[in-house]
Amino acid sequence: MTQPQPPQAATDRSAAEESSEDIHASDTGQKSTMEVHVPAHPVTSWREFFTHIAIVSVGLLIALSLESLVEWHHHRSLVHEARDNLQQEITENRAQLQQNLTDVRADMTRMTKNLQVLAALRTTGKVPDNERLQYSLDWSRLSDTAWTTSRDTGALGFMDYGEVQCFAGIYAQQQIINTQAMDLFQRQSQAISPVFISGSPDGMTVEERERVLQRSADLLAELKGLEQIMTQWNTQCASKG
Repeated sequence: MTQPQPPQAATDRSAAEESSEDIHASDTGQKSTMEVHVPAHPVTSWREFFTHIAIVSVGLLIALSLESLVEWHHHRSLVHEARDNLQQEITENRAQLQQNLTDVRADMTRMTKNLQVLAALRTTGKVPDNERLQYSLDWSRLSDTAWTTSRDTGALGFMDYGEVQCFAGIYAQQQIINTQAMDLFQRQSQAISPVFISGSPDGMTVEERERVLQRSADLLAELKGLEQIMTQWNTQCASKG
């Protein structure tokens, strides 16, 4: 009976080298992560054939495992850095929030005084002596640089879902605070705009006085709402920190 013959490799060494050159030529301009070379000599038995296959397979498994390990380490470092940056930014934002709270409460005091001055103006037709209307709001925006960077670099995708939800909730509430504060900042000057037409509070018409009075009352109500949201956000950060 004719015995099965083992697979024969090219006996011509130059042909093997030419084949190897063709493989490398096809990869020109591309970065390879691994290479598989032809045997150094022709395969003459089944044992050599399977030995070569086993060596190649083990080599590929080791290469893939090392590549996965490197990627895992990179992702872990990325998450660790992102988490530290997020926690640091939230800590700094909480410190800034305390100053913003002080400024908001000072503006609430001014707005309450403005309402008293406007009420007197409504009754007597003039601003009481040594009194004036004051409209201003000092505000420093709460930063979201670390959150944006973590999202854009893909670090959030490697974090636990619950952890990402926690950070997302904090920054979503923070965005509401920033938006509402900037809206109040812009409306401060709009509230007193009729004075710029008349030249002075005393020169405003009855309708203009009522308009300024209503706008000021609205601002005070919204400042109180902003104060409440800021306090809740600070508590939220403390509970999840």
